[in-house]
Parts: sequence; C-alpha cells; structure tokens
Amino acid sequence: MPQQTETLWQIGQAGKGGQEFSQVGGWQEEFTYVVGSDPDPINQPQMPSLLVVPGRKTKPQSKGKQLFSTDKLNIQFTLAQSYSTGELTLFYNFFGSQVDTLWVDGEPVTELVGVGSGKPTKTQIPLPALSAGQHTLTLTTDRGLGDGAHRIDYLKLEGVVAPQQPQTLQTPETPKETKETKETMANEKKETVAKEKTEVTPSEVSPTPEEKKSYVPTSQTGLSDYAFWCEYAEKQAKKSQKHPKPFRRGRIWT
Repeated sequence: MPQQTETLWQIGQAGKGGQEFSQVGGWQEEFTYVVGSDPDPINQPQMPSLLVVPGRKTKPQSKGKQLFSTDKLNIQFTLAQSYSTGELTLFYNFFGSQVDTLWVDGEPVTELVGVGSGKPTKTQIPLPALSAGQHTLTLTTDRGLGDGAHRIDYLKLEGVVAPQQPQTLQTPETPKETKETKETMANEKKETVAKEKTEVTPSEVSPTPEEKKSYVPTSQTGLSDYAFWCEYAEKQAKKSQKHPKPFRRGRIWT
C-alpha cells in the first residue's frame, strides 16, 4: 500500500519553463530564497529562474539587460516534524544539458544530468533524514553543453504523512492503599466512633425537675403557728409522762 504524502512547499508550476518567475533583479553570485516569505510562490515566485555555471564571463542577458540569475541557489525552509530517510522527496524539473549538484545543509546528496538543451529534465530525489527545524537546499550547475546556464522549471517538496494512531480510552487507576493510608483510615474510624459515644444530644439528657412552689404565703394561712403549737404540745406531753403528778380526789362542792 503506497504511503500518503503531502506537499510541504512548491515554487513555480511544472511545464511553464520558468516564465512565471520574476525577471527583475539581474545576476547575483548567490541567492537565498526563504520559503514562506513569498506572497505567491507558485504563480509568481520572487526567485531567479536561471542557474549559471560559476566563472562564466558573460551573464545571461536580454535586450542588453542582465536576467535574474545566480551561480548558487539556496532554498531555506523549516520542517514542523522530523522525517526519516526517504520520507522527503524533492521534485526538481529543469531545462538544459548541464550537470546540477544538490546539497542538503552543506552536504552533497546527488548529481542531476540534464537530458539536453530545450528538453525538460524531470527528477524525484529522496532526501536523507532531517530533523524538525530549519534546513537549506542548495543547487549549483557545472559542465555540460550550451551557453553555461539553464532555466529552472519548478521545485516541490513532499513529505510522508504519519499514520494516525487509534485513540484508546484509559481507565483512571485507583490509588493503591499503602500501609500508612490503611493505618490512617483505621485511626480516623476509631476517633469517629469515640466521638459519637461521648457526644450526648440534648434529647438524651433528662431534665432536672423543677421544685414546685406554693403560690400562697404560709404567713397568710396560719400554718406556721399551728406547727409551732403542735410541737410545743408534744414536748409537754413527753415531760408529763416522765414526772406524773399524784392524783388527788377532790371534793365536789354543790
């Protein structure tokens, strides 16, 4: 099953022969194109379309004016993720019979031989492993027939799309009970039981009976005098029993 790919960036359109590229700028010994800084990189890229053999005395011209060209083309781009070897592919089409050299981050990757003047050379180049971050592709040309320069048709970088991993629902783990947590729970339970035993609700406490009070003062009833005389009579009776008086027969007078 072929791997799914996506276009990371593209400069120019295949088959147009570089006519959509900007023609303003003249010759530059080295030119660096930053991917993402161009407002319309496909329909009107602001990059030279002519790659010139270094050391050429006469630079490409048209009607007495130098064409937008360079001896060394750098393409600077940024990867959002890392790719293994072969997961990135550079599509590079050009016209001419020169031999181009592709470099990645200063290291040579391959040489590309043109099929002839006026004929498109279509290449697909697997790139080495690249990490996430900024990188630079460099193109130079040398040798071959022709006038020492050739036109770039277009460039495109594709990357393999990483397969999405199925999401699995994870059940939250119940915290494991340690010896310390068990002892803590047992102590808390004991304290709760002891607290329940010692606490007494107001409904459980028997109320103290209130002393019934008389609403009529005894001074107004005479009961206090009566009690005094009863006690006095009782004491006198006991005394008379201890010392009884002799009984004398009396005379009854008529």
